[in-house]
Amino acid sequence: MVGFDVNILSSNVPADLGTMLLQLCWNLVIALVWLVAGYYISDIISRVLTKAFEGAKVEDVFKKFKVEDALGGNQVTPIFITLVRWYVVLLFLQGAVAALQMMTLTNFLNEVLMFAPKVIGVALFVIVAAIVGEWVREAVLSMKRFYMQATLAQVSRLFIVLSAIMVGLDTLGFQMTFVYMVFGYLLQGIVYGIALAFGLAFGLGGQKDATDMIKKARKRFDI
Repeated sequence: MVGFDVNILSSNVPADLGTMLLQLCWNLVIALVWLVAGYYISDIISRVLTKAFEGAKVEDVFKKFKVEDALGGNQVTPIFITLVRWYVVLLFLQGAVAALQMMTLTNFLNEVLMFAPKVIGVALFVIVAAIVGEWVREAVLSMKRFYMQATLAQVSRLFIVLSAIMVGLDTLGFQMTFVYMVFGYLLQGIVYGIALAFGLAFGLGGQKDATDMIKKARKRFDI
């Protein structure tokens, strides 16, 4: 019969437990250092970017081209700085979670960090589309006055922005097939509605001119 030494078990368990507690405390300290460092470094980066953009007068350039109007009165540089700051925070958060040896959460943050550049790229793409849409709206409004000019300007702007949003969501992996189909039907309805409005406007407003043209044609060809 094999003997079982209870003293060995009782002496090893406290030692192993103490080692685990010490390791956990050390990991918590390292994780806390990662978090504090991430907070302050992201804050420093945001301050540096803010000073750099202010020195380069980037917002003045955006105001000149009415970029803020395209974004509903919001400034561009704070949006960009916020995105950069949170990306840096996520980088340090990943280090903190890795220090705690939480593999599931570490893998999740790795996926988030791989996904984050796509989100930033899509956000910048939509911002550029909003700027282009505002320029198109201004261009339409600056033309010679015509029927439904303001409506056409707004529809053009919304079409560009919504198209960019749908492309961005598709890039992020969302299933947009049904949305594309609905958007296509809505676009057809808008185009047909504008064409019908122009037709009715010409038919009602130019009815006398059209009658005179028909009379002249009949006299010329003896009809």
